[in-house]
Amino acid sequence: MLLEKSYQLSELSQKTINLRKYAEHYQGFQSRQKQIEQAVTGTLLFVQSLRAFREREIANLDLNQKADSLLKFIANVEAKFQEDPEWIIDNENFNRNNFDSKVKDLQKALREQLSQAWWLYRIQKMPSTNNEILNVLDKVSAFKPTIQRIRNLDGQIREYNSIPQSSEDFDKVDRLIEELKQCWDGLNADEVPEAVLRFLRVAANEGATRGLLTPEVEDWLTKHRLIDSLRIRLT
Repeated sequence: MLLEKSYQLSELSQKTINLRKYAEHYQGFQSRQKQIEQAVTGTLLFVQSLRAFREREIANLDLNQKADSLLKFIANVEAKFQEDPEWIIDNENFNRNNFDSKVKDLQKALREQLSQAWWLYRIQKMPSTNNEILNVLDKVSAFKPTIQRIRNLDGQIREYNSIPQSSEDFDKVDRLIEELKQCWDGLNADEVPEAVLRFLRVAANEGATRGLLTPEVEDWLTKHRLIDSLRIRLT
């Protein structure tokens, strides 16, 4: 019993010594913790975005080199910390500038590549809304409300520059793009012949062929003083 108590007292004494030792370095540990937490928080936002992009299979980012370098650094720090917690508060061991530099390099690469992927995603899904063509259509009273809505939607989509962080963020823009497509397809009015609508829609996108400019279409364009707004190009 006495021997057992002696061992317990010895262990308690060692814990007390350790606690005192760590208390002396409390601020150092706290500083490292804050630095690492800030790095994790800043990177987590990009990781969430990357996950959302990959769920839609639209991001093929080349981050292996920068990510591997940071992960190797972190793995080494973790191993050293497990061996001796005090190791991490020594500036010669844990190079703060080196750590910050690796984190910032990775975040920069994520930001640039995700921004580019997001821009391409929107461009590829957007219908053509050529302003010159919209200006032509806007001269017809039957088109004015729809043209205004198209311009508003187009502006909202192009201003949505924040990198999505979830599928919900993608859905918001997808809904705007879908509404834009519906507005464009819905350019219709009883007083506008179907042949004219078809000609104007095609002209606003890939460009209309000469065959679509029928006498009916030409007469309508002339009547509404739009004939001189047409431009003929060879392809």
